[in-house]
Amino acid sequence: MLLVNKLILPTSLPHPEAIKSFRDNRHSYDPEFWELEYQSYRYLENVATDALNDRYLSIFRNMKSLVSRDRDIIPIQSFLSSWYWFRKEHQTRLEYHLRGTSPSIQIPQAEIFDFKAQGAPVRPKHPNAGDVLFRYDKKQFLEAIAKEGSIRIRPASDFFPVENDEARQDQELLKRSFLPGRYSKVTAQDGKQLKIIGDIQQDVTFPNYYVFCMACDWDQNLISAFDGSDACLVIRDTDKFFERIQFAGKKSLHGWYFHHNPVNYFDPYERIKNEHIDPAMSKDFKFAYQREYRFLWFSPEGIQPNGFIFLNLGDLQDIAEVHAP
Repeated sequence: MLLVNKLILPTSLPHPEAIKSFRDNRHSYDPEFWELEYQSYRYLENVATDALNDRYLSIFRNMKSLVSRDRDIIPIQSFLSSWYWFRKEHQTRLEYHLRGTSPSIQIPQAEIFDFKAQGAPVRPKHPNAGDVLFRYDKKQFLEAIAKEGSIRIRPASDFFPVENDEARQDQELLKRSFLPGRYSKVTAQDGKQLKIIGDIQQDVTFPNYYVFCMACDWDQNLISAFDGSDACLVIRDTDKFFERIQFAGKKSLHGWYFHHNPVNYFDPYERIKNEHIDPAMSKDFKFAYQREYRFLWFSPEGIQPNGFIFLNLGDLQDIAEVHAP
């Protein structure tokens, strides 16, 4: 018997072979199993009420953008899966129940999450495909990118101090996660086990680097999410864009390492076994609704970024176009 009501869940499961590939089974998609699983490993037990409220609101926000039929078929272990978010929502709400309280908002039981990209000029073939990219910003800046190929890359450290823009306030050089104290052990050098109060905080840091951010999908809500944005740049031929941005970067940052990839999102309170957190390419899952794709440059010699740099990619109108809602 469920301790908390379940939401209306997807009607489709991933293919049995996809489930099996994660050494999993159909029980992992059952809310009764989610509750049994959580009560045996209560990873949110020590989370402060304010942080728990923020977590629940973030999950709700992500569900409105990341639950869709094309994501129902992705295995539950991946943040790309609709099922991933239903499980996170249910277990977070269960933690409220175990505390004898409830979330500050209630997700309507009758509400069926199924994100639809209204007015999308083009969509990726599948989540995180990277075959089409989007940039949300002021129309004048996006038109400059399309017509002149002028893009501005910034030091990653610039983003955290940004005011009045929650979407850009991630700590880009530090990623933080927690190990539940009840299920962890800390041993001193003399072999004595230390008493743990609360949870164990784990920080992973990274030297500063230059970054340029885009998104993997069309979502009109992202236009309003980024302060000052009023339009979207769509890159239809990403292969050509990758070539041009890499070439332009070599001119301005000769010898710097260049990398681009979709961002991986992680739950800071429930780490996956052997999960690797890359401070430059991993982000707290509260930002998952952004579906970020990023380009980064860092110096193998430890040279620190100094202010922003403009890269000139040339006219991009053969592969890019600007759309306003």
